[in-house]
Amino acid sequence: MQVVHEGRSLSALFDAFNEVERPAIQSLTYATLRDWTHAQIRLYKHLSKKPSKELDVLLKVAAMLIHNRGRDQNQYAVPTIVNEAVKAAAMSPKTKHAQGLTNAVLRKVASTTLCQAEMDGQFGLPFPDWWLRRIRAAYSDQWESICRRQQEPPPLTLRVNQMMNTRADYEAKLERAGIAYQTISEIAGIPLRSALMIDVPLPVSQLPEFMQGAVSVQDAGAQLAPGLLCLQNGERLLDACAAPGGKTAHLLETIRSEPGELIALEIDTERTKKIVNTLTRLQLINSRIQVITGDASQPDWWDGNLFDKILLDVPCSASGIVRRHPDIVFLRKQQDIVRLVETQRAILENVWMMLKNGGTLLYLTCSIFPEEGEEQITRFLRDHPNALRLEAPGQLLPSEHHDGFFYGLLKKHQP
Repeated sequence: MQVVHEGRSLSALFDAFNEVERPAIQSLTYATLRDWTHAQIRLYKHLSKKPSKELDVLLKVAAMLIHNRGRDQNQYAVPTIVNEAVKAAAMSPKTKHAQGLTNAVLRKVASTTLCQAEMDGQFGLPFPDWWLRRIRAAYSDQWESICRRQQEPPPLTLRVNQMMNTRADYEAKLERAGIAYQTISEIAGIPLRSALMIDVPLPVSQLPEFMQGAVSVQDAGAQLAPGLLCLQNGERLLDACAAPGGKTAHLLETIRSEPGELIALEIDTERTKKIVNTLTRLQLINSRIQVITGDASQPDWWDGNLFDKILLDVPCSASGIVRRHPDIVFLRKQQDIVRLVETQRAILENVWMMLKNGGTLLYLTCSIFPEEGEEQITRFLRDHPNALRLEAPGQLLPSEHHDGFFYGLLKKHQP
């Protein structure tokens, strides 16, 4: 209800739950949002009028479970699901009156098979019309497969901490623990030294040495940055818009010894704390690393010393990572895109001034909207004669092994 009716982010809401509560609540919530439109079709077929917000959400969670019964995430029989939904209705004064309705409707949902015509053209996620128009315009032959891919649960992809283990070392630990995995060796021609995908997702607490920092959860598509930046020892690095710190950590794990200096910048104080927590768990904190709260579109936090390399993971629509964050489809508004593009441009302009001549900047988004990626870089190159575009993957679309990202690599040179 807080996502759909109040526009709140799941990432923030989940922070309120402890390690015991969160996995089950997260699983139910994600699965229900992914099935939202289909659940609504199944339910409204048997309802004479639209239910209250509270009852609507309860029925959709139960309808999702009925539809998904027998799958790994749900081994419950229909009578169990129905009975538990009726109990849940009885627990709230806003739904207590609807126990009989809950029982009757869910039993009808379980016994009714919708014809294909009722489901054709309907994604489980309720992509807004403006979103679909953008995707169709940009990817006329691929837009449907992109949307269907984004409805799937994501793989559990790991990044091995190269400061502690080689990938082969950690693969041996997974094998001893009886955990099946796949190695992801490259994406878009960029070698990956640390990426592993677990065949059957499981709680991270069950991964060997997770709490000791041996691995982190990170999509394979997000693991390209160090390879593209070609980091060298002793360089001065900036990771702008760095929270929650996964890419900051990856840079440090890749260098294998101390950088000259690394600044991780984040505008939000609470998110800055997440960077510190990430680096602490991975045992990467040292005197050469600064975690700073500041606005990347403004110069007031900068000491005037130029950077050799800049990783610029700008705020974006997150349209490429919907399968990991299905609430994005419910939260994002069309007017957000214009605002985000302006913010991205302001940040890119500001940090470009902080880059040494001969230095490189990697512009990165987790978006599949061209105005946040290719169009942003094309415009920047037009306006900056001292920017040279280097080889980089450009737009990555969601696939079996990774989410959607854009990578643009720029070198600063005197025109």
